[in-house]
Amino acid sequence: MKQIKIPQEQNSTLDGHQKVMYAPSSNGKFQTYNYGSNIEEYATKLAVEEYEILQKECLKNIQNNISSPIEYYMYQHRMDIPTLASVVGFFQFRVKRHLKAKYFKKLNDKILQKYSDVFDITIDDLKGFSNGK
Repeated sequence: MKQIKIPQEQNSTLDGHQKVMYAPSSNGKFQTYNYGSNIEEYATKLAVEEYEILQKECLKNIQNNISSPIEYYMYQHRMDIPTLASVVGFFQFRVKRHLKAKYFKKLNDKILQKYSDVFDITIDDLKGFSNGK
């Protein structure tokens, strides 16, 4: 069986840990191997930077009464709409509506509680949002 090379590079985003990969051993059976990858580190850092940019843009949109605080916290927790929708148990089109300021203001406490639970904040924090706390 052909051996594959498993990267053993350092990845600072894993805080000194390594990931596990399954690969065939010399006898053909799958075995776990620790690995690290600079490419994966770069991709992770790039994604985190993108969420930080989206978060800053969202703050401006909240000030201009376009976006809701839910959108800000979604980016802060590095989520996208499909992820947030699955966690709170709403359809994606409902979450998209809740991200708009005019619909956010009409949400009842029961719906806001679901978002608050996901973001580990209080409803008051969500309602009284001001520039990322």
